[in-house]
Amino acid sequence: MYIKTQKAAVIGLATLALTACVKEKTAVVDATSYDSYTYFNLNTNAVVELTDEEAAASTDWHLGFKRFGVILNGGDSGPGAVSGALAAAQDDFYIDGEPNVDVFLAATPAGELDHLKATYDLSTLSFLVDTKQSAIAVPGTISGTVYDLGWFNYDLVTHQISLNSENWWLLRSNNGDAFAKFHATALTYNPAVGLDVTFEFDVQPSGSASFTQTATFNAVLPPAGGEVCFDFDTDTQLDCANDQWDLKLDVAGRDWNLWTNSGVSGSGSGGAFGPLDTATANTYTSGTHAPTGELIVFLYQVDKSAGVFEESSWYAYNLQGGHKLWPNFRTYIIDTDNDDEASVKYKFQITDYYSEGGASGHVSIRHLKVK
Repeated sequence: MYIKTQKAAVIGLATLALTACVKEKTAVVDATSYDSYTYFNLNTNAVVELTDEEAAASTDWHLGFKRFGVILNGGDSGPGAVSGALAAAQDDFYIDGEPNVDVFLAATPAGELDHLKATYDLSTLSFLVDTKQSAIAVPGTISGTVYDLGWFNYDLVTHQISLNSENWWLLRSNNGDAFAKFHATALTYNPAVGLDVTFEFDVQPSGSASFTQTATFNAVLPPAGGEVCFDFDTDTQLDCANDQWDLKLDVAGRDWNLWTNSGVSGSGSGGAFGPLDTATANTYTSGTHAPTGELIVFLYQVDKSAGVFEESSWYAYNLQGGHKLWPNFRTYIIDTDNDDEASVKYKFQITDYYSEGGASGHVSIRHLKVK
């Protein structure tokens, strides 16, 4: 047995070589909404006027934009078969994985256009479809034979699953007005019997400035798996059909996930921040403020669909202060139908996040059809 992590699925390798095109198409997408996506069709180079509900049943769009987030119409994000791959990684924009500020600040759309017009061999690229990703992030690191998957460890040799109590998360309630920090404190698993796991919470009730209560979530699932939901405000397990849950444990075969009541996982205002190691978690007395007093509510993430734009981000953040985004001019390949070898494919870049007046959420894009 092995456990599958929450990463976008590799859907295959193409064998076609891309040739440079003559003239790129450009557009500015209004992605200023915090609540809904703006949908875009590459074939028409135009926004498709759809609500999120309509988009969930439509193949008329290829990309969706919400603030700095980008989704593709496929996998867990839509009914289409759109996939994406990273073609130009822009490695010179980074030093040991960290942004090279001088390179970012000197880069211009004109200076980075050659990457869009370059020729790429698809046989070297891995195309990804969007998959559901929890805000309860896991380290995903390997030490010896032990794979750290957040609240449990998986031994790559013995295939045994064991408790990991060293990772903590801050969790926001479904109503968005209460907070908790939590970790796993007990776990037993037997493929013939099922899973028995306990999570313990320090709770900051609505209207409180610190953790003042506790809660315990003991979840028992049979070998076939299933889902169990918990409301930490009331210290109560709930039917997951009830929209008042804060944390959902979902076990389906090799997929073991914790979900927040947010984003693609629920209609609530939940979210999570972390993981934190035990020593760091012990310094947090509040879910809204860091130990040094700074407000941290903006650090909470929501559950989302993630693919190539999450695996290989198109921007760096806060290079000069002021909380701005700076594009890295990475070139992506968008396959409009990964089920069809002859489908239309595009080379694609994001070149700016701001309007001429400096307003955020105005995403400048350009693309070239592959001939």
